[in-house]
Amino acid sequence: MQMDSVKGGGGLRVEQELVTSYPQVVVVRVPTPWVQSDSDITVLRHLEKMGCRLINRPQAILNCVNKFWTFQELAGHGVPLPDTFSYGGHDNFRKMINEAEPLGYPVVVKNARGHRGKAVFLARDKHHLTDLCHLIRHDAPYIFQEYIKESHGRDVRVVLVGGRVIGSMLRCSTDGRMQSNCSLGGVGMMCPLSEQGKQLAIQVSNILGMDVCGIDLLQLNDGSFVVCEANANVGFIAFDQACGIDVAGIVADYALSMLPSRLTRKMSLLSVVSSTSETSSEPEVCPVPTGGGSLPEAVCNMSVGSVSSESDPELAEPPQSSPCKSTAPSLAKLPDPAYNFNDLLANELKLLTE
Repeated sequence: MQMDSVKGGGGLRVEQELVTSYPQVVVVRVPTPWVQSDSDITVLRHLEKMGCRLINRPQAILNCVNKFWTFQELAGHGVPLPDTFSYGGHDNFRKMINEAEPLGYPVVVKNARGHRGKAVFLARDKHHLTDLCHLIRHDAPYIFQEYIKESHGRDVRVVLVGGRVIGSMLRCSTDGRMQSNCSLGGVGMMCPLSEQGKQLAIQVSNILGMDVCGIDLLQLNDGSFVVCEANANVGFIAFDQACGIDVAGIVADYALSMLPSRLTRKMSLLSVVSSTSETSSEPEVCPVPTGGGSLPEAVCNMSVGSVSSESDPELAEPPQSSPCKSTAPSLAKLPDPAYNFNDLLANELKLLTE
């Protein structure tokens, strides 16, 4: 693939052939660890400059490539976060050990570019932290983070599409380790999410500018949440199995909703349907049970059908808190599930050929 930038505009060549027709919408599925700012992002930026609508946009992906970059974006908006600091490289790791003292012990040590719960350590004390210096990758940046004891081995994965929460999943470790990732043996189940949790996830999604994302939340003893991580390339399969939701299908419908109205003379009908649906009440994806049991009970009462051996997160119903306010502009709304976007579009195209 060759990208051209010449007088009068840019272009894209594949095997020396100039691309003359570009997709109008591109759903980007690039695993975060593989994103390189000088290759993948360059291609994505080029497509964006050529008029493609990317889901997610390059800047949104970059916001999640490095965990500390994510926290830098969120910190200025009042988003609740664990105390965190980073350092400039492996040579400074030993020097930063003393700086970890204010965080207290145990302290969490993470590869800033890690994924799926890998390269995450819990240092019990200063001596243990010193020993980690021999285990970490010398070419990777690491962060030191406050340990949230009450959420050990548990977190909540919240998936959003188009700025709307489509579901939440409780993720629990099964072997006592801190990480609850199902790729490491954790289990996942669908769970209700409080309004405060939903608003926090939406706020994070909007600040980072993401169309499709997974936000991982840690729950405190008082029922409130802090943000653990944000994922621009969230997995679908495990979440679908745990929550009974077709995330890929929802993303496809959202991508279709981004197509320019000029594709068909009938596309204006969609805005009528969408505006009508917005006036109706939106059903909860995960209704809160009237009993409102505690989190441990929710875990103990997991049925075989609700557990996914390959999924993600948690959420018992915490007390209602005042919702977080996002200062970032909202993303486009997801089409209401009350109608089938694909069928509607197919019918419109059929009318054009008759």
